Amino acid sequence: MTRIKQLRARLILWLVGLLIVVLGAVFVAVYSATNLFAERQAQSQLELGAKVFSRILEMQAEKLASATDILVADYGFREAVASGDLPTIRSALMNQANRIGADEALFLDSNGTIQVSGSTAEGADQLQLAAVQELNSNALIVIIGSKAYLLVEALVMAPVVIGQVAMAFHLDAALAEEMKRLSGLEVSFITLQDDQRLDWASTLETADHMPDIGSGAPSGMPASDRGMAKKEMAEGEFLSTQIVLLDQDSYRIKAELLSPLGEALAAFDELKRELLVITLIALGLSSMVAYVMAGSLASPVRLLAEAARRIGQGDYATSVSLARDDELGRLASSIDTMRLDIAERERQLAHNAYHEPLTGLGNLAKTRERLVDALVAKQPGVLVVLLMSGVEDLLKARGQSFHDQLICLAAERLNSCMPANSLLSYCPGQGFYLVLNAHDIDQAVIATDLMIGHLSQPLRVDGLKISVAWLAGVVEWPRHSQDADELLRQVSIAATDAKPGPERIAVYEARRDQDYMRRMRLIRDIHFAPQMKELSVVYQPKLDLATGRVTQVEALMRWQHSELGPIAPDEFIQLAEQTGSIHKLTLWMLAAIASQLRTWIDRGLHLQVAMNISALDLDDERFPERITMILQAQELTPDYLTLEVTESALMRDPAKSLSSLLRLRESGLSLAVDDYGTGYSSLATLKSLPVQDLKIDKSFVLHLAEGSDDAVIVKSTIELAHNMGLRVIAEGVETEVSLDWLRSLGCDTAQGYFISRPLAASVLENWLKDKATMFRREEA
Repeated sequence: MTRIKQLRARLILWLVGLLIVVLGAVFVAVYSATNLFAERQAQSQLELGAKVFSRILEMQAEKLASATDILVADYGFREAVASGDLPTIRSALMNQANRIGADEALFLDSNGTIQVSGSTAEGADQLQLAAVQELNSNALIVIIGSKAYLLVEALVMAPVVIGQVAMAFHLDAALAEEMKRLSGLEVSFITLQDDQRLDWASTLETADHMPDIGSGAPSGMPASDRGMAKKEMAEGEFLSTQIVLLDQDSYRIKAELLSPLGEALAAFDELKRELLVITLIALGLSSMVAYVMAGSLASPVRLLAEAARRIGQGDYATSVSLARDDELGRLASSIDTMRLDIAERERQLAHNAYHEPLTGLGNLAKTRERLVDALVAKQPGVLVVLLMSGVEDLLKARGQSFHDQLICLAAERLNSCMPANSLLSYCPGQGFYLVLNAHDIDQAVIATDLMIGHLSQPLRVDGLKISVAWLAGVVEWPRHSQDADELLRQVSIAATDAKPGPERIAVYEARRDQDYMRRMRLIRDIHFAPQMKELSVVYQPKLDLATGRVTQVEALMRWQHSELGPIAPDEFIQLAEQTGSIHKLTLWMLAAIASQLRTWIDRGLHLQVAMNISALDLDDERFPERITMILQAQELTPDYLTLEVTESALMRDPAKSLSSLLRLRESGLSLAVDDYGTGYSSLATLKSLPVQDLKIDKSFVLHLAEGSDDAVIVKSTIELAHNMGLRVIAEGVETEVSLDWLRSLGCDTAQGYFISRPLAASVLENWLKDKATMFRREEA
């Protein structure tokens, strides 16, 4: 179905449709009300007719009763009864029946047996009372033969009961017509035996209206309570009610009263025709009004829609107005105001899309656009990025507002010394970008050095004089790349190679790009290394120099990357600390060590395992709880584990480190200071730490055999540690001479390649069986 798109046509359809619905609802409501009123009239007529019907039956019964009483009071009749003169009795019965119009007159003996019938020439023995039911106190409803009768009876006294006289009216068509004349209702009688019709009489010609077998209400029920129903018949639609006159054994007599609905509805037909005409006239007039209203609304709306379309297409020059004072006029005024506001906002957005709000300089999008234009035009040039050195420290010390003022002053200085045919832009968090068209590398480096020198001169911010060091990265197109985004990436890589001082300007090198890409790959993959099962643990034995036994090993993590191969610990541990992945690696390492310890203990091998932890691990307040949970999961006591912390990590935040170490020590773990001698810890700090071991850095142990000054440092460190109650571990032992020298000085434990390289757990077990005893034999 085609959808109507014109507003005017839709308004007309909606308004006309609404009017049709409303007028149709009114018409249906009135039409239904008239039908309902007609039905109520028919119902009232039916209730009144039921009362008339009952009254007619009572009058007939009274008529029969009077005639019967007169007959039984006649002396001659009583004499005939007393003498058993049946012909005389029959003659008297016939005369009386004819006089009152009764259909049947009977004489019954004292036993209730019919002896004489006033209407039947044959013997009375052919008549039988098939069923009898009391209608009221004066009359009975009976079935004589196969016909229904209204019957009254009287006793013949002489002076005792010598017989009974009964007078009856046949419930026939004549009685039904009489009742119709008096009540205005159609009347039907039906007599049934075993639900089979015996007799039927009606004021209607057809029999399709006969009462339903089994339905009806008892005759004693008030007319208003009788069930009523609609009936469709050849003569029309009727409202009917049924009255059960007799219901005895298999016999049943019913009367049905029908009130014609057509006659009641006919009185309202003229009203309905007038209502229909009024509805059509109202609909026509309303449609005309709807047409006019739709036109008055659709035309200005069409003009406003056209104006909105122009605005949507970017035409902000044409004004919008309507010469009206109503809501549509005000809407046009609002749209015109919106047009002006959108035009201003578009201008502002276009400016903001290519400019940075703090400095007013071009932004990264502007830089990219200039690079694309130069590359398309095949014009060579150089891209430079200028970074403020130590910006993080500056933010911590002075705050963001101070930093922003400094950037604005730097932007002013750069604008004053920019080379011709160049673009200066700024990107927060990345620095200043300089697009130097028609420059080569040498010219760009010279220009950049001049600008850095200009920027490095003191600046006054908030009354303070401050000098800032600047670094620069330089990349040339098209030599390094012919893609704008690639140039932006390369210049950032070059800037990371710049250092304060003589190397403050760094030119992009492809080799450094490979290193950078490798670094990015490792940063991305290190987080997933545990679940990719790329991590493993090796164990390096620690030799107890006093006993020559190995009771402790150091656990070291190894990373075998699935594509890049083995990654050096010094490389990936630093990246893990920088990216925050070190916590995940530490917990994985603890779980792996605990599992291996459980395996060794079950095999009867008892070793203490030492492992390195990061300074960032000490910042985790739940770190001691996590260690305890891991050990408890493997049913291990804390004395199986030693944690080694580097001296430089302890000096990062001595107070916080001391608090964390105390909590770890309270949990029962052993602690050691690793790489001692490479940091700047004081004796007072070292004395306050809750550690048990001091591990001399391998840089002092490697050259002991050469008689260097390192021997003096190692000797004094051993004496100092012993005086403080600490055990000494020397790492980096690679010769037998160094091992003997350390033993002679009283060093407690030695570790190094001379003793053993780091080994896998299974290899370590075999090594302990095969080679550990050699140190005890030599000692002996």
